[in-house]
Formats: sequence, C-alpha cells, structure tokens
Amino acid sequence: MADRTEEETTVLRIVAVTVALAAALTLAGCQGTTSAAPTPVQSTDLTSSDGGFDQQAVIGVVLVHDDAALADRLRTDLTDAGFRPDVRVAPASGAAASQRTAVAQLVRKGAKALLVHAARPSALTGVIQTAHDAGVVVVSLGDPLPATGTGGDGVSADYRVPSEGDDADTAATAVDVVQSLQRGEKPETDPTDGDTTDAE
Repeated sequence: MADRTEEETTVLRIVAVTVALAAALTLAGCQGTTSAAPTPVQSTDLTSSDGGFDQQAVIGVVLVHDDAALADRLRTDLTDAGFRPDVRVAPASGAAASQRTAVAQLVRKGAKALLVHAARPSALTGVIQTAHDAGVVVVSLGDPLPATGTGGDGVSADYRVPSEGDDADTAATAVDVVQSLQRGEKPETDPTDGDTTDAE
C-alpha cells in the first residue's frame, strides 16, 4: 500500500468532516419541532395552599342508574355553589363500562374533581389512576373505590362521602367537600359525624 501524499490526506479529512457535518444536519432536521410532554400532577397538588381551583370549574359527577334524584340534587347544588357540574348517569345495562367512559371523558374535558358512585368499583381502577395522573381529585360517593396496584401503593378515591343519609344530605356533604377542595383546603374527615372520610 502506497503512502498518501499530504494533499490526498487533506482531501480525505475534508471529505470526512463534510460527511459528518451533513449527517449531523440531517439528523437535526429529522427532529422537527417538539414540545415537552406535560408533567402530570398529583391530585393532592390541587388541594395545596395555592387556592385549589377556580370556582367556575367543571365538576364531574358519575352515578348509577337509580341515582336520578341524587343527580338532580347535585346538579342544582353544585350550580348554586358556582360550579359547572357535568352529571353522567349510567344506564342499568352496561353501567360499569358506561362509567369508565364517563370518567375518561370528564378527565379529558378538564374536570377538577369527580364525584363517583360506582356501579362496580373494581371496574373503575384504571380510569381512577388516569384521573389522578391528570390531577383530578376523586371523591367516592357511598362505597369506597378500591385501590389499584400492589403493596399498598395503589390509587383509590382521595375522599369518601358516605351515602347513608338521604340524597339531600349526601349532596350537601359532597358540595361541602368540593368547596373545601376549591379553596385549597383539606375537607373535614370525621367518620363519626357521617362527614367525609379519607380513602385509605
């Protein structure tokens, strides 16, 4: 193999640098414009001292088919309190699937809190996780929502409103919880008074 002249070596270096520069520019052009993915917030961030959320916020309500009176009461009471309720009542047939869809739609719509009376609580675990990932506070009406995950690190409702009283009591307590959350306060949690209880 013959020795290269100084001129040939210089040409090869220029070609190598040109090829490397062209490759770098090509790769940079492939990236296009990008934006960072939004950082999910935890639902507890909404109840911090920053003031919670706007009073005219959308509050999602997801109920079972025999909760028509409660649906009307919550719609009226939440509206009177200055919120924009979006009430979804699942049909008797296919209630669990309907509720999963409703929760997902309300999260996409930007609801700040969800009041949920689950037809089959275990059917909602995935969408409850999605709601939490989006920063939505979840309040269980009646039965608690089961935690997802394993080892006690699962996600369930942030708060629970027992539904042992009549619809007016349940609605009043639920609206009190939403108002506390809106102000950035933790709702009172005294299970002996029938008020809200923290989800465990």
